[in-house]
Amino acid sequence: MKTISIFILLIYWSIMIFAPVISKDVKMSRAKINNTKIVELKPRS
Repeated sequence: MKTISIFILLIYWSIMIFAPVISKDVKMSRAKINNTKIVELKPRS
């Protein structure tokens, strides 16, 4: 039982630590996609 609780705590803390990093990466990738879309639309219009 102790090993399972320690394992769950490790997963929980890894999520808590990496969630902001992953969200920043997602925001950066979304910003890059938006920038490329804007660049592609400008010559057409």
